[in-house]
Amino acid sequence: MEMFELVLLLLGAVLVSTVLDQMMPRVSLPLVQIALGVVIIVLVGVPVQVDIDPELFLVLFIAPLLFDESRHASKRALWDNKGAILSLAVGLVLVTVLMVGFVLNWLEPTIPLAAAFALGAALGPTDAVAVTALGKDIRLSKRQNTLLSGEALINDASGVVSFQFAIAAAVTGAFSLAEAASTFAVSFFGGILLGLALGLVAAVALRLIRKQGFESVTVHVVFEVFTPFLVFLVAEHVGVSGILAVVAAGLLITLLPKESTPASARLKLASDSVWETLVFVINGVVFVLLGMQLPRAIMPTWNGPADALNLVGLVLLITLLVEGVRFVWVLGMEAFARKGKLAKGAVRDALVTTLAGPKGAVTLSIAFTVPFSLADGSLFPNRDMLIFLASGVILCTLLLANFVVPLLAPKADEEDDDAVVQAANIAILERVVLQLKAEETPDTELATRIVVRQYEERIKRLRRQSTSAACLMELRVGMLDCQRAYVEQCMAEGVVAPAEGQRYLEQFEHMREMLLHRQAHQNKGARVFRHAKMTATRTVRSMTRMFAKPHFSGEEMQAARAFRVGLEQCSLDFLETKTDDPNVEVAEGAAMLAAECRATLAAFELRDDHASDGRPPREARGPLTRDPDAIEEIKVDVTEIETEALRLELDEIQRMREAGTLGRETARELREEVYLLQMTVGD
Repeated sequence: MEMFELVLLLLGAVLVSTVLDQMMPRVSLPLVQIALGVVIIVLVGVPVQVDIDPELFLVLFIAPLLFDESRHASKRALWDNKGAILSLAVGLVLVTVLMVGFVLNWLEPTIPLAAAFALGAALGPTDAVAVTALGKDIRLSKRQNTLLSGEALINDASGVVSFQFAIAAAVTGAFSLAEAASTFAVSFFGGILLGLALGLVAAVALRLIRKQGFESVTVHVVFEVFTPFLVFLVAEHVGVSGILAVVAAGLLITLLPKESTPASARLKLASDSVWETLVFVINGVVFVLLGMQLPRAIMPTWNGPADALNLVGLVLLITLLVEGVRFVWVLGMEAFARKGKLAKGAVRDALVTTLAGPKGAVTLSIAFTVPFSLADGSLFPNRDMLIFLASGVILCTLLLANFVVPLLAPKADEEDDDAVVQAANIAILERVVLQLKAEETPDTELATRIVVRQYEERIKRLRRQSTSAACLMELRVGMLDCQRAYVEQCMAEGVVAPAEGQRYLEQFEHMREMLLHRQAHQNKGARVFRHAKMTATRTVRSMTRMFAKPHFSGEEMQAARAFRVGLEQCSLDFLETKTDDPNVEVAEGAAMLAAECRATLAAFELRDDHASDGRPPREARGPLTRDPDAIEEIKVDVTEIETEALRLELDEIQRMREAGTLGRETARELREEVYLLQMTVGD
């Protein structure tokens, strides 16, 4: 019961933190959650003892977080910067171990050298959770983003292995450099190789499940969430790095080719929704736990015989040492990459990269594993002081990252961001049009013309777009409301079957939720909990769609087409009432969306006109008859081309993301728009 109450307390604190985050925009969410953890310990009448085994902490929290991070990381950017990333994740960690060890032993001789090395190892890894949380508040270059995220994916392993050897040396008094090097190599490279193998096995298993017809939204999402835990446990059992195995598996799974169909788009949306919710909750729980652990880590030493001023001075000196070593390393690495020539602003960029890699929950979790006694039974020297110093450095680095880095690398103005996004969106669509035309064949000429015409209309709208996203969102929601009323009217009049009408109503509601959740994109907490609701809805829908599609007669197909035309006409009528709105922005937005509706209606007419004589479907050229088979074949062609075009859009978004043209959040929003379009393909 106590564990259940603790879980509820943690989830409640995460929920409260989402509200406080909106009230204190200048304070990063991790700091808010740490403060809540401290408040919980202070306010709860009885002591709250939270003992988490470090290995359990890694598998329960860090493994899924790094797996999700590796799924979204730019693979090309990681590969292009592999040398620098390994330099930070391995070389810098080892140098930090040595520097902190020697300096701390010199400043405080009562701490043995091996124990001081252990503290240096604990302070080596940067916190992937904190690094990710900083992204929304600061402006980082593509290289800085890649270095920080890549370093955070790998350096946990090097820090843990270094810590284990330092503790072994402190406890037993024996140390073998050859044994340490060989063990590190096996753990490092073995973890990567095993992770790649297990990632391939997971991908093949999921593909077999799909081929057998057993895959649904529920199965797909549960399988994805299950994967990092299994990979980590298998790797640790074998004796290699579970962290690196999880990262390697996540990278491989995302590199493998995937289908691009409406069904796969629905699976992708469901998966992203679940992962966003899961990652947000885990992030919050990690930092609340960190806050709850800090008093336990600090108070024994603070209330002990040691001088408080001396302790604070040690914390500040070690923080300065850790950040100073990191700064010199980053600056030297950049100078080496440019053959000794530093670019303008290199010092500022190096300082940003230095401070944007704070320490976090992994460091504290490692520090708590310092044993209580040595091999001879005596107490481990200054154990409480080591944990106190680690906690103090964590707080200092988080404060520097929160308050200093935004001053050095402020977030770009939204207007500039909008202009960049608009230009990137146009470039994406133009490249898709070029590729569609290049792939056109005599058999697909008509379908390609229809789809290209739709894309050209989208490009025209983007070029003259001056309407805000919020205004367009309100207009689109209004269109969906009108379409919903039209469907309900058709259902009441018997024009549409109840099951078919209900399918449209569910889809409209789902799209409405997507639009509304994007409006609140600044409030990540609200977004993820809305995602959870949407995921539940999609899961129920997936369970009701396990039946084959019925065969439609020519008459039924014509009725369905008339119904779709009616839906578009309903939206057009609504928008035309808004084109005379006194608000110029609303009027311009309505005119832009009305042009989109007219293009869709024109596409319907074009399909009918070219499928209307009695000759074979591929030869139809004039509006003479209405051949249902010809119409159906053209519809199939258009659906295939639309599916391919949307796949090309996703490829272009990923290419621009890897090239640094698009930020992670912008790329995510553009992908979500494509997923929405994929869900309507073929309807």
